[in-house]
Amino acid sequence: MLQTTTTLGPAPTVRLSGEVDLDSADVLRAAVAEAARGARNVTIDFADVKFIDSSGTGVFVRLCLDLRSQGVAVSARDLPPQVRGVFDMLRVRELVGDEVFASA
Repeated sequence: MLQTTTTLGPAPTVRLSGEVDLDSADVLRAAVAEAARGARNVTIDFADVKFIDSSGTGVFVRLCLDLRSQGVAVSARDLPPQVRGVFDMLRVRELVGDEVFASA
């Protein structure tokens, strides 16, 4: 189960906690879309993510690409080893760009 906490402001942050997978895809999409509304950038904090699979990774990639096309920059930070490992295996940096992980 995924829980999100959003810190609003000119540069909102969405903090994720739990599991990012197919079952939580809608929660992730909704939280990030809401945070990005009217913002120029949004940060997604993965510090408390215990598990991520290819479905959750796909949602993250799609969010990054969709928001970029809308002029909103996405940053990912505090990736735990299990998230970093899946992202490396699926070559997420190649899909979304190194700039997303500048503060990771």
